[in-house]
Amino acid sequence: MAAKRGSKKAKKAGKAKAAPKRAAAKRPVRRAAPPKPKAKHPVVHWEIQSMDPARLHSFYTNVFGWKIDTNNPMGYGMVQSGGGGGIGGGIGGTQMPSPKVVVYASVPSIDNVLSLVSQHGGKTVMPRQDIGPVVMALYEDPEGNLMGLVED
Repeated sequence: MAAKRGSKKAKKAGKAKAAPKRAAAKRPVRRAAPPKPKAKHPVVHWEIQSMDPARLHSFYTNVFGWKIDTNNPMGYGMVQSGGGGGIGGGIGGTQMPSPKVVVYASVPSIDNVLSLVSQHGGKTVMPRQDIGPVVMALYEDPEGNLMGLVED
């Protein structure tokens, strides 16, 4: 019996066997970078303490070109150091015998952090105070480094 024209068998018999399909080359999958973890208590401010703030305002303006704004009731020199990711700071007066550079961390509760500071060998230098623009405190770590806290 001959295969009928148009029948399934005839179509099958007339087809040439196709070459096996090649798998497409795998391209590396581009994944979005994972979000950067947010610091628990980020550094939000730095401060250079001085016995003569006006002298240091002039010094840092001349050395780094920083614009220092002292237009506030305390004459505190607010500094926008600029640059990519730069953290603003300040240059202010102190009564401490040896001026220091202080870094401030943002925390939800200054009192809770000062409690942890004392539990772990540090000491409170200035307890929580509302000074108008910020609520802040100062402490020394076990090595005597002066650090600051700003309540968020």
